[in-house]
Amino acid sequence: MTNGFDARLAEVLNAATQDIRRAVAANFMPAAKVELPRPILESLARAVAPLQPVLERLDAMMPENWQGQRLAYKDMVRLMQEGVPLAWVPPADVIRQLLAADDASSRAVVLDDCRPEILAACSDALAAVTDARFSAQRTLLEGCVRMTESGMFSGAQALAANVWDTLVRGLAFANPEWLTDRGWWPGYSKIRQSVPTVGIDDDATIGQFRKAAVFLPFAKTLEEFRRQHPVPEGFNRHATAHAAGAVQYTSANAVIALMLAVSVLREIDDQGYSIQLHA
Repeated sequence: MTNGFDARLAEVLNAATQDIRRAVAANFMPAAKVELPRPILESLARAVAPLQPVLERLDAMMPENWQGQRLAYKDMVRLMQEGVPLAWVPPADVIRQLLAADDASSRAVVLDDCRPEILAACSDALAAVTDARFSAQRTLLEGCVRMTESGMFSGAQALAANVWDTLVRGLAFANPEWLTDRGWWPGYSKIRQSVPTVGIDDDATIGQFRKAAVFLPFAKTLEEFRRQHPVPEGFNRHATAHAAGAVQYTSANAVIALMLAVSVLREIDDQGYSIQLHA
């Protein structure tokens, strides 16, 4: 049975609400629609038209998975600095989901949920690699794609990490400034300092940003950890090689390792970077 006081209170509140609605409607008229005269609109269109080809050329300078997507580049820099590859792979819709994720564990869920789309993008990127020098690495990474599709995550992660390491070393030996004064391998700490980079707040040119994008995950993924420290949960070259176990070897890290290797291979093929690989 309805309480009489409650019923009366409801009537009073409803009446008060109706009064408020009427008062608001009477005092707040909708804003008038502003329309510019047609000659001004036509003049603006003529002024902007020459910029369109320039904007299209700038967009074409970006990796294919970014083109025409209006992605949040500043947020992408932050994510790439955390070790997540975003250049060439994954697809733009997956990038948006990764950017919307709250933390590393949420991003791992996105990587697992979107694995089919990511693997398809990796296959497409590898198919676009045409330089015969990279045929062996392309074939190995195509095998990583198949292994990941079959759930062989640990094998895919280890192989992709080694292919990526091979490409990093090939880039280093083709760039003397990355090496020691005697031309020797400098260690991963020096490599981290040598690869192109860009910061979130840097006023970089489009060319500088494009050149740095594929290398931004390097700093995080090349970090070394000491035995007394916990094994990194995110993909890490040192941990993959020297701390094989359940913490480092995960399905999400396998996907990241594959994306990292594919993005580097696709970039050096597209840009024609100087690289020295063993025969």
